[in-house]
Amino acid sequence: MATEEQQDMLGESSFSEELLEHLDEIPAETKRKWPKDLAALIDIFEAALKRGGLDDVQAKRLAHSLLAEQAMYCGGRHIYIPKGDRLKQAIRDVELFRDWHDNGLVPDQLAAKYKISAQHVYRIINEQRAIHLKRVQPALF
Repeated sequence: MATEEQQDMLGESSFSEELLEHLDEIPAETKRKWPKDLAALIDIFEAALKRGGLDDVQAKRLAHSLLAEQAMYCGGRHIYIPKGDRLKQAIRDVELFRDWHDNGLVPDQLAAKYKISAQHVYRIINEQRAIHLKRVQPALF
């Protein structure tokens, strides 16, 4: 779920529905000039959405919408996306912190749930707490 700040930044949608409906009409010759990764992202998004239960039309439309949003806010910048294992670990760390912060699970419960040592749990909580505080509490100068 997006934070209030993200909602303000992102708004309802960066691209009109009309524009998104016409992305399929972009000529193949124009698409060939796009970076190959751009076409691959559409295919990746579309395949994931289909695996999630969307039909072909819905998946293609949402894949285009996701790419349009990404282009709007990240276009022109080089962005590092971690590999699968590192991404899974980062997501696990965020979920672990939420289980501790929001759901009140204690470190021993978290260690059992995430199959890691209690010492590792404490390390993750400390790292995630610092990230959380930095996000919600402005630096004092």
